[in-house]
Amino acid sequence: MGNKIKSLIKKLAKLGHNIKANSELSYDPVCGMRATSDLFKADYQGKGYNFCSDHCKSQFEANPANFA
Repeated sequence: MGNKIKSLIKKLAKLGHNIKANSELSYDPVCGMRATSDLFKADYQGKGYNFCSDHCKSQFEANPANFA
């Protein structure tokens, strides 16, 4: 299983996505879950936010002041 995950991380990196190390984890401002990659990302007032899913990103983009 570990080799499959490493392979997936390498493929995502080639596509320009960054899988963060545990020390750099961020939290989804909508639901509070860990956002361990930059697959779902949005900027608001000069600050970047990461999300656990496209659903949370969409909720943020609909009303960013509510979550920032």
